[in-house]
Amino acid sequence: MNTSSETGFLYPFGEVSCEQEFEVLQEHYHEYFYDQSRFNKEALDPEIYLIVGRRGAGKTSLTKYFAFQNRIKNSRNIDVEEPDIYKNILDRIANRSFPSTDLAVNDVCKIWEYLIWSLIFNEYRKSNAAINRASLLISKKGSTSQFLKDLIKNLISKYLDESGNIADELSELMTSPLFTRAKDLVIEFTRKEPVIIAIDTFERYDKENIAMMLITAALIQCASKFNISYTRKGIHVKAFVSAEIFPYIKESSIPNTIKYIRDPLYLHWRPRDLIRLVSWRLYKHLLDTKGYKFPFKDINWDDFDEVREKMWFPFFGEVIQNLRGRDEASFPYILRHTQMRPRQLVLLCKGIARTASQMEKFPFFKTIPIQMSIAESESLLADEVLNSYDLIYPKAAEIITALTSAPTIFKGNYLDQVAKKTSGTWPAGHYAASAFRRLVAELGIVGRVRKKDDKTGIVTADFEYNMQDRLTLNSDDLCVVHPMFYNKLQVKKDEPLIVYPFPDHPDFYDLD
Repeated sequence: MNTSSETGFLYPFGEVSCEQEFEVLQEHYHEYFYDQSRFNKEALDPEIYLIVGRRGAGKTSLTKYFAFQNRIKNSRNIDVEEPDIYKNILDRIANRSFPSTDLAVNDVCKIWEYLIWSLIFNEYRKSNAAINRASLLISKKGSTSQFLKDLIKNLISKYLDESGNIADELSELMTSPLFTRAKDLVIEFTRKEPVIIAIDTFERYDKENIAMMLITAALIQCASKFNISYTRKGIHVKAFVSAEIFPYIKESSIPNTIKYIRDPLYLHWRPRDLIRLVSWRLYKHLLDTKGYKFPFKDINWDDFDEVREKMWFPFFGEVIQNLRGRDEASFPYILRHTQMRPRQLVLLCKGIARTASQMEKFPFFKTIPIQMSIAESESLLADEVLNSYDLIYPKAAEIITALTSAPTIFKGNYLDQVAKKTSGTWPAGHYAASAFRRLVAELGIVGRVRKKDDKTGIVTADFEYNMQDRLTLNSDDLCVVHPMFYNKLQVKKDEPLIVYPFPDHPDFYDLD
């Protein structure tokens, strides 16, 4: 069967990133957007202003969704998705010496306030002459992208000197009659036509880069203030922050965590969300492929069991034989080779579809060796995780080779033994056995066993990527390597174990 469809995708399940999908679909992107995710609704909750997710969790997809959502009626959307434009601000702030982190965050918060109000003025400039005058005072008219570039140039030239100090004139501008009048007028319009300002941040962070940490902490603080003061007036600021760096910002950069970090939305995907995502995309793809007829008229996408029966089992099968010759339930088998992120599952499913197409078995994936296709993709997924942490942990890919040929399951003190091999790889002054434990936990390479069933060989374990806080690995803890890293680390599989790296949550209890 020809796998191509009217969407432009060669295989089902979409592309591995939102940016690639948008390039393919352009104005048709909304037609192929998966609208069943619980995060679509939760992200638009008026109380939510901070959205935290690891790479591939769907942060950028949400920013795109805001442009065509219909939950906030008559709304406008401003999408700030170009972190590269912050470079000049970063360079200036990096030149500054900060006597106090709190004072520095408060200072940079003024920059964010200025940028956000300026973007709002530009969006509503045609609605009122006074708003237009305020917008023109700040920068020329133009698209959001061009306006923001001009805005930052203007900010640097007028209000941010070579030493990174913020001029008093910026505060004077924001308290000027023209600026405050424009704010009051804009609010009259946002009450009827709300605006969503989605601000995406850096994809990779260096925790030693003080300026980068300050800018992100200040954004969170500013978004919090906007949420309290203006959400009920129709201004919804949504700050998207990388989960890879968020713990460090929360622990050391935010002046007051209780005050400025209130109920963040963590993009922790659950099995029901993920199976619906890939099944819905497969369904839509097959509908767009001429000649395919489903043996049913409709499907209830809210019914997990129905989705499995109609869209998963017929194509993926109920059982997959793993590489050790043991049968496993198909969905948890595939899922346990990911860190529960849609990008990872899409990549695995695309690989399966590609193999099926090459073997002329498409779309009946259950007739091909799925386990081999997954094994071929594992290292790619592991490499992406390592890449996302490379600035936080320089040479992380080299450091974790200390776990090469490690057993699948071991006591926590084994980590201290192998950590010694890495002492010369860490940056000067950064090596410690505890730092190695922190690294492998943070990257989701090693988890802590919750339960080991000697009869079935199933091991359930907690991994940090499923948590809102840190996972501490102690010397006497029973630990396991994540299945996604088996090939990368050439793990010894002496015991016939099936590791389920899933959290202790009801949604994970009945996967098989």
